[in-house]
Amino acid sequence: MNGFQIGFEDVVNGIKNENLSIPGGSIDTKEKTFSVRVPGEFKDVRPLEDIVLKIQNGKPIYLRDVATVVYSFEDRQTYARLNGIEVVSLAVRKRAGENLLRIAAEVKEVVKESRSQLPPGIKLDISNDQSVFIQRSVNELENSILTGMFLVILSLFMFFGFKNALLVSAAIPLSMFIGFIVLSAFGVTLNFVVLFALVLALGILVDDAIVVIENIYRHQQEYGKSPMQAAKDGTAEVAMPVVASTITTIAPFVPLLFWPGVVGDFMWYLPTTLIATLGASLFVAFVISPVQGAQWINYRREIRKAKENLEHPHWWRKYNPLTFLYHETDEVLFPWMQNKYVSTLRWTLQRRGLTIAGSVLMLFVVFVLFGVFNTGIEFFPSTEPNQVSAAIESPPGTSLDVTNAIAQTLEERLSNVTGSPNIEFVSTSIGTSDDPFDFGGQGTSNKGRIAVNFFQKAKRDASTFVILDDIRKRFAGIAGAEVRVNKQEMGPPVGAAVSIEVSGEEYAQLAELSSQIREEIKSVPNLVDLKDDYNVGRPEVEVIVDREKAGLLWSNTGQIANTVRSAISGAEASKYRVGEDEYKIRVRLREDQRESVEDLEKLNITFMNRRGQLLSIPLTSVATIRKTSGLTDIRRKELKRVITVTGNVEGRVASEVLNDVKGRLANFEWPAGYTIKFTGKDEEQNKAQDFLSRAFVITLLLVFLILVSEFNSVKVPFVIMLSVLLSLIGVMMGILVTRTPFVLIMTGVGVIALAGIVVKNAIVLLDFVKRKRNEGMAVDEALLEAGRTRLRPILLTAATTVLGIVPLATGFDFDWRAGHFVVGAESAGFWGPLGVAVIAGLTVSSFLTLVIVPTFYSLLEDWSVRLSQFFSRFRKEEAEVEPIPGK
Repeated sequence: MNGFQIGFEDVVNGIKNENLSIPGGSIDTKEKTFSVRVPGEFKDVRPLEDIVLKIQNGKPIYLRDVATVVYSFEDRQTYARLNGIEVVSLAVRKRAGENLLRIAAEVKEVVKESRSQLPPGIKLDISNDQSVFIQRSVNELENSILTGMFLVILSLFMFFGFKNALLVSAAIPLSMFIGFIVLSAFGVTLNFVVLFALVLALGILVDDAIVVIENIYRHQQEYGKSPMQAAKDGTAEVAMPVVASTITTIAPFVPLLFWPGVVGDFMWYLPTTLIATLGASLFVAFVISPVQGAQWINYRREIRKAKENLEHPHWWRKYNPLTFLYHETDEVLFPWMQNKYVSTLRWTLQRRGLTIAGSVLMLFVVFVLFGVFNTGIEFFPSTEPNQVSAAIESPPGTSLDVTNAIAQTLEERLSNVTGSPNIEFVSTSIGTSDDPFDFGGQGTSNKGRIAVNFFQKAKRDASTFVILDDIRKRFAGIAGAEVRVNKQEMGPPVGAAVSIEVSGEEYAQLAELSSQIREEIKSVPNLVDLKDDYNVGRPEVEVIVDREKAGLLWSNTGQIANTVRSAISGAEASKYRVGEDEYKIRVRLREDQRESVEDLEKLNITFMNRRGQLLSIPLTSVATIRKTSGLTDIRRKELKRVITVTGNVEGRVASEVLNDVKGRLANFEWPAGYTIKFTGKDEEQNKAQDFLSRAFVITLLLVFLILVSEFNSVKVPFVIMLSVLLSLIGVMMGILVTRTPFVLIMTGVGVIALAGIVVKNAIVLLDFVKRKRNEGMAVDEALLEAGRTRLRPILLTAATTVLGIVPLATGFDFDWRAGHFVVGAESAGFWGPLGVAVIAGLTVSSFLTLVIVPTFYSLLEDWSVRLSQFFSRFRKEEAEVEPIPGK
C-alpha cells in the first residue's frame, strides 16, 4: 500500500462503490414504462480482487495488488466447554413474573424436537437447568404437606376415632382451597415460600375445627346431648375463644406484611398465605364443622361399635390395630393423662410461689446457657450447595487464549477433587463476565467462569461442603490469575458476608486504602475469596496527535484516527450477500502487521490533500505513540467514589467472622474525608434485625389488645402473655439441643409466629375458667376443672401443629410419588431452623402453659383479692370518720 501510495480510504471506497445496486429511475415511452437499475452487487467473492482502486501512470492498480481477499471468521471473543468438550452455549432467561417451570418445559420440548433434525456428530444437551432444583424443592414441600397431613390425621384418630379424625382434617383442604381463592384474587401464584407457608399452617388449620368438634364430642359424652343439640351448644360455647385465638394467631403475621427491602419481598408470601388460610379455617370451623358434628358424630354409637369390635369373635376385628389404638387411647391413656395432670396442677396450686420462681429461674438459666453455648447468629441458613462457581480474573489486557489456558488448568485440577463422582457436569465460559460494569469496552478476555453442578442430594455420597473446601484449596495459587470460588446461595440476594465500602474523592487513595484493608483482614480465620472491585485498567497504546504538525502536512486528528482504527480494528466496507445471509467485508492490516506496537509505528497515513496532492506520511511524524493504562470504570455511591472490599465465609458463622473483621479495623486510621461502611449481608441483617424487633413488639401489643377486648380485663391478658415468654425457653433449648445457629430470618419469624400460636392454648383454658367462675365456682376448682376439660383440645392443637412441621424440620419424610422414605431432604436445610423454633417453642410452652399459666392466674387472683381488701379497709375507715351534714 505504501509502494502504490494507497490508503485505507481508497480500499474501503473502492469496495463500497463497486458492491452496490442502485435504481436509476424510469423511462416512459409511448407504449411502455421501463424501470432503470444498475446492478453491481457481487454474486461471487472473486470479483472483489479485480476492483480497480486507482490509475497511476496509465496503469490500473487492482485490489489484489495491495490486499488478499480471505473468506474467514471474526476474531474469536469467547470459549465455552461442557465437561471439557467445546460447545456453543445458549442462555435462556425468563422475564420477570413469568413461570420458570413452564418456560423450562417448553424449552425442553423444543430441544427434544430439534435433536432429531441435527446432523450426525452434533449433540444438544441442557445444562444448569434451574427448573430441576425448583421442581425438586416443590416436590419436597408437597411431600411434607402430605406427610404432615398423615401425621395430623393419625394424632386426631387416636383421640377422636377414624371418622371424627377425617371430619376434623377436612378443615385442611377446605381452608387451603378457600385460601387459594383469596391468594389468586391478589395475584399470588404457587411458589417456594407459599408452599412452606402451607406446611407451617398445616397443623394450625385444624385447631379451630378441633376445638369445635371436640366440644361437640364432649357435650355428647359428658352431658348425653343429641348430636344436633350438642352441635349447637358446643359451637356456641367456644365461639368467642376460637375467634380470639385465631385472630391472635393471625396478628403476628400482619406486621410482616410491611417488611421492607429485598428480604421483605422474599418473605412477603409467608404472612400473606398464612393470613388467607388461617382466616379460611375460622370460616370452616363455624360453618362446616358444626354441620359435620350434627350429621356424623354420635359418641354412644361409636363407643358401642368399638367395644363390639374388641369382643367380636372374628380375629380381624378383635385384633384390628386401629380400633385397639383408638379404644386404648380414649378409654385408658387419656383418662390417665387427665388424672396425672390434675394431680400435678393441684400440687402447683398449693405451691404457687415456688412454681413461679422455678419457671423464672428456668427462663434465666436457659438464656445464660444460650449465651454461653450458642453456635452464633446467621442471616439465612447455610445449606449444602447444589452448584459451585469459580470466577477467573486475570490482569486487565490478558489475552483470551491465556485466560483459556488458565481455565483448562483448573479443569484438570477439578478432575482430581475429592468426591468428583458427585459432580454432574462442569460448564466453562471464557471471555464473559457477570459483572454489569464489564459489558462495555472491548470485551472481557481476562475473565471467565467455571460452574460445577452436583447431582441431587439423594444421589451424592459426600457433602458438597467438603467438595467445595477441596475445590477452593486446589484452585488456590494459580499463577497469573485470581480465582474466587462461590457457592450457590439460598434466599434473596443480600450481598457478600463481608462487604466493606471505602468512599472518598481520590480514586488512587481509595485503591491504597482498599489494599491496606485487604492486607489487614486477610488472616481472619475462615474468611475466603477476599477481593475488591478496583480495576487497575487494561493496558492501552495512546496515539497522541501533534495537531500543528498534522495541520502543516494537510492532515487532521480525525483522518489519523480513522486510519489507525481501520488498520487495527478494521473498517466495514460493504456486505456480501448470499440468499438471506450477509457477510461483512472488513478492511484491515494482515495479522502479522498488527501484532505489536512497533507495527503501529510503521503505519503510514496516505491521503489526497486539498490541493489535489497525494501524500503518504509516517504516523510517527505527526503523532507520539506511548504505552499506558486507563481506568475502565469508576463506581460511585451517593455521589462519592467507592471501592468495595468483599469476602465470603466458609466453615464458620458469618457474624463471628464479621466481628473479627470489625475488630481488626477498629483502630485503623483513616485520612480526612475517607470513610468505610459495612454493607452487603451485614447491612441487610441489621435492617432485618431492627424490623423483626419492632414487629415482635407490635405483635405483643396487638395480641394484648385482642385479649383485653376478649376478657374485658388487663389481668387475664397479662397472665396469658406469660406463655409467650415460656415459648422462648423452648426456642432456646431447641437451638442448643440441635446445635443450630440462631438464624435471624427463620428463627426470628418463628419466635414472632409463636407469640400468636402459643397464646391460643391459654385463651381456650382461661375462657373456660371465666365461665366456671361466673357459675360461682372457686378459683382453684375452676382452674382444675378447666384443665381437665380443655386438656384434650390443648394437647391436640399443639400436637397437630408440631406434627405438621416435623417432616420439613427434620428432613425425614416420605416420597409419595416414588413410594419410599427420604432422609435429609434438601428443603429442610433452609426451612429447618424455623421449624425447630416453632416445634421446640410450642412443645415446651404447651406443657408449661398447662401448669404455669393456671398457677400464675391463681396467684394474681389471690393478690388481687388481698389488694382489694387492703384498699377497701381504708375506704371503710374514711367512711366512718366522714362528718354527718348538719351535725
